[in-house]
Amino acid sequence: MNDRTWDRLSGLVVGAALGVLAGILLAPSAGSETRGSIKKKTQDSLDQIQKNVRDIRESLTQKGQALFKKSVTEIPLDDNEDPHEDQGA
Repeated sequence: MNDRTWDRLSGLVVGAALGVLAGILLAPSAGSETRGSIKKKTQDSLDQIQKNVRDIRESLTQKGQALFKKSVTEIPLDDNEDPHEDQGA
């Protein structure tokens, strides 16, 4: 198939999907129930995404704090050596 055929086919699929969606959303009585269902599912999805973002943020914060504590406790602090002193001289 050439690019022109793919363009037409994809346009047909997108157009059909938009037509079905518009038909569902604009149907007289059953449509209002459908719109309510879509609204509820959308809100549920948004709530789940927000929860996932909070969980990821909390996990990353905990891992960052653990890494910071590890790096602070593992840095050798020797007051007798000057870090700018040449080792070869």
